[in-house]
Order: sequence, then structure tokens, then C-alpha cells
Amino acid sequence: MKELIIDFTKEQQLNSNIWNIAIGDKWSNNEAQHYIDSKDNLFFNEDGLVIQATKKDDIIRSARIHTKDKFYFQYGKGEIVAKVPSGKGTWPALWMMPQNNEFGHWPKSGEIDIMEHTGNQKDLLYLCIHTEKYNHIKKDQYYYTVQKENIADHFHTYGFEWTPESITYFIDGKKEHTYVKGEGEKDSTHKGWPFNQPFYLIMNLAIGGSLGGKIDKDMFPQQFVIQSIKIQEK
Repeated sequence: MKELIIDFTKEQQLNSNIWNIAIGDKWSNNEAQHYIDSKDNLFFNEDGLVIQATKKDDIIRSARIHTKDKFYFQYGKGEIVAKVPSGKGTWPALWMMPQNNEFGHWPKSGEIDIMEHTGNQKDLLYLCIHTEKYNHIKKDQYYYTVQKENIADHFHTYGFEWTPESITYFIDGKKEHTYVKGEGEKDSTHKGWPFNQPFYLIMNLAIGGSLGGKIDKDMFPQQFVIQSIKIQEK
């Protein structure tokens, strides 16, 4: 059984045996940030791991880390304790992508979003999955949102349980929603449910873009803080 258990409040640097730091200027969804490896954008404090978005000389910088090739799993449950930012234009996400793209590149091999949030919809959380047949580009997807008042004011626990037949979401231990393979006469082949393969974890703070929306240029810096992770394969 694979497991990933981290208390970031007790860490001082990222474990390179687990994490990769993404670097690049151009990303999907028309996002505005440049992802870099910098202590200004990725660091630790008493609350945990801080992913910080900054703006200098009109350049927006942020951080994105992932576990591709280092930690990946197929089926299980997890909890991530995190605090989202509230600035308009922020788009923090906890999500998973397929390790081997067994059915082809996105969206053919799927995407599992554990949690997405946008500062422009500050009390709304997005709990979505994407497949070849059902994704946001086609305007037909596995899509669910949850209203949580003042969500950015405190740390919350974002949980999931992934089985061969379903993906269930929890917030602070409360069950919020379940997607079921083949539900509502949806395609139950890999075109509609490609989640029978290993996935890896991604954590990032994007700015702007198709979901992040209009950016408040005076809001920086903005912080996405991750306190702990517990993932156990079943």
C-alpha cells in the first residue's frame, strides 16, 4: 500500500524524493502567472507550506509543485488541510493527473480536481472531474460546486475517496458529493470514466485565466497555504 503523509508545519524544505517544482511562463487556460522556483514564491512558515503569488515590474510569479514519477497511486482516500487566498483573480487548486496517460493526453486520460477556488467567487468551491467525453471545453462535465461562507478565513480539510466505481468529496469531514461511474446514462468506458489508472498530485496557485477571471493588480502578495497531506492507497 502506498501512502503520502506530510505535516508541512514540521518541514523546512521540500523533499525532492516526493516533489517536483514546475517552471514555465506559458500555461493553459490563459493564466497570467509565471511559475518559478524561488523562495519568494515557495517557502515554509509556522502554518505550513506557502505557495505565494507576487507581482513585480508587472510580472506575476507563483509556484506549482507535483509528484509525477515520484508518488502516484490508484484508488484510495486522502485529506489535505489548506487555506485558500481571497484576492480577486486567485485560483488555487489541489488536483490529480494520470501518471501514464494510458488513453492519451488531456482530457482523454482524465483529471481529478480535489478542490478549486477562485477569489472572484470567494465563497464557492469547485469539485469537478474531467474526461474525454465530459469536460468543461465541451460544456458537458462532471461539475459540482459548494457554497462555504468565508472559506478563505480559515484552514479547511479537503478530502476524497476514490474507488473503481466512484469518486466522493468531503469538506471538513462532511460528505459533499459523489460521482458514480456510468451515472445518468453517462459513458462508462474510458471515454467517460478513465479513472482505472494511477494518478499523481498537483498543488498550485494560478492567477487569472478562464476560471480565475479578472485580476486585482493591487492584491499581491497572495498566499495558498498547505498545512498537511494524508493520502493512502487502497
